[in-house]
Formats: sequence, structure tokens, C-alpha cells
Amino acid sequence: MKKLTWLKGDMKIEGAFYFDPSDKIYKDHFPGNPVVPGSVIAEGFVEAGKRAGLLKDGYTVKDFKFRKFVPPGRHFYIMETFQDQLRCRLYDGTSDKSKILVTGVIDK
Repeated sequence: MKKLTWLKGDMKIEGAFYFDPSDKIYKDHFPGNPVVPGSVIAEGFVEAGKRAGLLKDGYTVKDFKFRKFVPPGRHFYIMETFQDQLRCRLYDGTSDKSKILVTGVIDK
């Protein structure tokens, strides 16, 4: 997974995750219909939060909801701070913010 990140002040992170379709993980997850594992998506959000300096040790990943299966490829994301949380959203494709695939919260 590769990440591109743009900081929008200290309250918002926007970026894109690239889940490489040729990665061998998709051979078994699932044959003929590759799906990005939820743990890989959650870890992507954690890493993006750490790189932006918004997360330190002692965080808690919670309330991640997968509305649809996430296929490999590039997906746009937004993370916003709210009180002691990072609220995460993953979208279908790179710029269509109307199709949310995943939502979740990381407690700081």
C-alpha cells in the first residue's frame, strides 16, 4: 500500500491510498474477486495519522464500518480531528466523495 497525503491545516488530512492489485495478498483474498482486507485499511489510516503527527502510541481503532467491499486500486480518504478522535472516511476512487466505502474512528 502506498499513501499520498495532503495536510489541510491541523484539523484535516486528505490523501489517497493505493492498494496494488498485483500484491500477492489478493490471490487468497478472494480468488477471482480481490478485496482489500479491513485490517490493511485500518492500518493505512493509523500510518497516515502518525505521519501527520496526529497520532502517538496508545491510540484505539474503533467503530470501523465497511459499507462495501474495497477493491484494490486508488482510493481517496479524509481524516478529520474532532475532540480526541480522528474520524476516517474512505471513498470509491480518487475524487468522488459521494461514495463512502469505509468509515471509522481512531481515539488519540
